[in-house]
Amino acid sequence: NGGTGARFGKDGLSATAYPSGVRGTPVEIAETQTPLIFWRKELRPDSGGAGRTRGGLGQIIEVGSGVDAPFDILAAFDRIDHPPRGRDGGRDGEAGYVGLKSGKKLRGKGFQQVPPDDRLVVLTPGGAGIGDPATRDRAAVSDDVASGLVSSENAVRVYGYAR
Repeated sequence: NGGTGARFGKDGLSATAYPSGVRGTPVEIAETQTPLIFWRKELRPDSGGAGRTRGGLGQIIEVGSGVDAPFDILAAFDRIDHPPRGRDGGRDGEAGYVGLKSGKKLRGKGFQQVPPDDRLVVLTPGGAGIGDPATRDRAAVSDDVASGLVSSENAVRVYGYAR
C-alpha cells in the first residue's frame, strides 16, 4: 500500500490502498497466521511528491521466512517503472521497488520465490504532489520534518525551508 496523491488543500494519505483508503493487515496478525517474519514495515521518508500539498508516503516492507523454507509471492505492484506524476508544479512521487535484501531486483508482477536465507524488500510508491513546493506552508514543512516524513535535507533543497 503506497501513498495517495495530494489533493487540492490536503496532503495525500500515507500507506493506504486506492481507492478504498483501507490500511493493510497488522503485522502481528500476519505473523500469527503465516510462517513469515516482518522485519520492517514503516513509512518511507521523502517518498511523497513535494508540493503545496504533499503526496502521501509509501512504505518500506521487509519480510523473511520464519521457517527453513522459501516462500512464494504473487507480485501485483504498480508504479514500479512509472512514478506518480506531480501536477501544477508539484513533484512526482517516488517509484516503487521490489527486490531481495541480497540485492536482486524482482519483477513487479507475477509469481516469484524468496529463498529461505533472504528477505523480500518492497518499497511502495509515494503519491504525487500538487503545486509549487516553495509555496507549502512553512508550519506544514516544519511538522513534516519533526514527524520524520520529510528529511531536513529535502526540506531545504526541495521546499526552500530554513528554520
